[in-house]
Amino acid sequence: MQSNLPKNLNKYFWDTNTNNLSLDKNATYIIERLLELGDVDELEWINKNYSKEQILNTVQNSRRISPKTGNFFSLYYGIPKESLACMKRRFI
Repeated sequence: MQSNLPKNLNKYFWDTNTNNLSLDKNATYIIERLLELGDVDELEWINKNYSKEQILNTVQNSRRISPKTGNFFSLYYGIPKESLACMKRRFI
């Protein structure tokens, strides 16, 4: 696996120095951001660069993705919505 993010994905990380991102160490952050903001091309890139286990784990445990995104990917990956952290009630 390459260690740096491809330049064409930099637009999704406008608030981050992408030179400091590691595809391994920052996998959850990268997957969350691209699932939330990306398109079909980014989803294809995620599926090529990360294991299905890493992606499913991120979808299930992330509170950074929106319920709308969680709902879509629960259908896409066949994950029960009830098991998604983003679907659970948030406390203010």
